[in-house]
Amino acid sequence: MTGKYYRRVLYIAELALLFLIEGTPNLLPAFYTVKPLLLVPLAVSAAAFETPYFSLFFGVLCGLIIDSASGGVMGFTSIIIGFICYYESEWNKKYLKNNIYFVLLYCAAAAVCVVGLKFFVFCFIRQYDGADVLLREHYLMRLLYTWACTPIIYVVTLMVSRSFTKEKRRIKVKKRKHVPHSQRSSASRRRAKRNPL
Repeated sequence: MTGKYYRRVLYIAELALLFLIEGTPNLLPAFYTVKPLLLVPLAVSAAAFETPYFSLFFGVLCGLIIDSASGGVMGFTSIIIGFICYYESEWNKKYLKNNIYFVLLYCAAAAVCVVGLKFFVFCFIRQYDGADVLLREHYLMRLLYTWACTPIIYVVTLMVSRSFTKEKRRIKVKKRKHVPHSQRSSASRRRAKRNPL
């Protein structure tokens, strides 16, 4: 296997580890009784270093795991995260230079869409009593907590990405000095006649 496949296996291992950390009780400190969605910044951070199609696949996978763990409607989160990761990777490749500021921006957009969708489905549509309090004390805090975890996950993902990235070797070609015909030795003039190219 090449370095690309080892790197992607490490992304899957990172996904499993973060899922266990997120799901283990009392392992992460609760912020206003909520825990972050660690797979959202993971998907966005991995998309910063990967191809668009793998970013789409990895984003959809993270979204499906989030949906299955939270008991939400299967597919909505995966569509949102997969869409954002695909276009993040596409834009990074064509237009933008990859850095943590853009990853923070993409993660903020993904967290707003995912958490906002959950609030819309579970509270707004069902006309839940006290939805405004729940939005302020639960959903908004979860969004901020998720976004605050982005720099740490980005640094870990950056280290994973660089572990198996092959650097292209630059071959230096020595340029031959141009020597006027009058200054060439007789031997070099004879070689030039035999091999004009």
